[in-house]
Amino acid sequence: MTKHYRITAFSKLTSVTVRTLHYYDEIGLLRPSSKTASGHRLYSEQDLLRLQQITTLKFMGFSLAAIKKLLQQADFNVNSALKLQADVLTTQAQQIEQAAALLRYTAGQLDAKQAVNWYSIAKIIEILESSNMNNSSIKQAYSMAEESELGKKSAYDTSYNPDKLFPIPRSGKRQEIGIDPNNLPFHGFDLWNHYEVSWLNNKGKPVVAIAEIYYDCHSPNIVESKSLKLYFNSFNNTKFSDITTVEKTIQKDLTERVGADVMVNITILDKVKNETLYHAMDGICIDDLDISCTSYMVDPSTLAVENKEVTETIYSDLLKSNCLVTNQPDWGSVQISYKGKQINHAGLLQYIVSFRNHNEFHEQCIERIFADIMKYCEPKELTVYGRYTRRGGLDINPYRSTKKVDFKGKNQRLCRQ
Repeated sequence: MTKHYRITAFSKLTSVTVRTLHYYDEIGLLRPSSKTASGHRLYSEQDLLRLQQITTLKFMGFSLAAIKKLLQQADFNVNSALKLQADVLTTQAQQIEQAAALLRYTAGQLDAKQAVNWYSIAKIIEILESSNMNNSSIKQAYSMAEESELGKKSAYDTSYNPDKLFPIPRSGKRQEIGIDPNNLPFHGFDLWNHYEVSWLNNKGKPVVAIAEIYYDCHSPNIVESKSLKLYFNSFNNTKFSDITTVEKTIQKDLTERVGADVMVNITILDKVKNETLYHAMDGICIDDLDISCTSYMVDPSTLAVENKEVTETIYSDLLKSNCLVTNQPDWGSVQISYKGKQINHAGLLQYIVSFRNHNEFHEQCIERIFADIMKYCEPKELTVYGRYTRRGGLDINPYRSTKKVDFKGKNQRLCRQ
C-alpha cells in the first residue's frame, strides 16, 4: 500500500520547508499526487523520488526552470539519472576530500610554525577551481545524456539513419585544462577502428567488414561513441550497391558532424591479409616499477624531471579512466615520446595511475596528459599516443604531438585490442 504524507510531515521528512513545497506546487515542479477531501496536499513515495531529483539537480547547479524541463521530457529515465548523479557526487566528494586534506596539512604547518608549502595552497585553489569548471561540464554531460542515446535502451533503426550521430564540442574540456581551442599546442588525429560493420548488397545478402576512421584533432567536434555504433547499426538492413558508396556515405555524414574532413577506409573481411597484432607499444615499459599509488584522481604533482637531457619513448598499459557520462571503464595503453630533460619514470607512472577514477572521454584524457607533461616537465618535443580497448565494437586511439604527423602507418593494433 502506498504511503502518503501531509505537507508538514513531508517537510519534516525531507528538511524542505513548507514554503518551498508550496512554491514547487505553484510552478508545476512538484505537485502532490493527491489531496484530502478538505484540500490538504498528500505526497506519495513517488513524489519523494521526484523531490530527490529536484534537490540533487539543484545542488549540481541547475536552475528550477531547467530541472522542470528535464523532468518533463517523455524519455526521462530515472534509473539512468540516479546513476549519473551518483557518479557526479562521488567525483565531487573525492575532490572536496582532497582539498580538505590539504587544508588540514596547511593548518598543521601553521600550528607548528613551519614554512607553508605554497604548492599545497596552489593545489587547493586548483582543485576548487577545477570543481567549479567541472560543474559546467557536468551540466553539459547531463544534457548530453538526456539528448543522446547514452544510458538509455536504444531501438536499432531498420534502415540507414545519419541522425543517430551525436557530435560533442571539444572546446569546453580544452578550456578546462588550459588549452586555447583557437591556438592548439599540438597536432594529431583521432583514429577509430570499428569491427562490426555490415550492410546488404543489391541482392539482400549481408556484407561484413572492418572500418578505419581518421579525423584531425583540430576538428571542432568529436562523435559520441555509442551514437557512432547506433549509426553503423542502421546500415545492417540497408542495401548499398558497393563498398565505395558505403565509404562515401559514412565520410559525408561524419564530416558534417565533426566539422572537418574525415578519412574512411572499409575493408571486407576476406580482403584483410596478414594483419599484425603487437604485444605492446614501442619504447620502455615502466609498469614494473615498484611504486606506491595513493591517488586515483588526476594528480600531476608527481611529474618531475631529472638533470639529464634525453630522447626517449616510454609506455604504460596501466591507463584506466571512466566515461564522462556513463562512468563505464575505459582501458588503455599510452605511449609518451619526448625530447628534453628526462622525466622521472616513477612519478610518471604514478601520474598515469592517478587517472583510474577520473571521468573523461578518451580524447580528453590524452590531451590532459599532453598538457600536464608540457606544463610540469617542459619537454622540447612531445608526442602522446593512446590505444584504448574496444567497447561496443569500437576502439578509439587519440594521437597528439608537437610535430605535424601523418596518420599513415600509425594504426598498429595491440593484442588487447
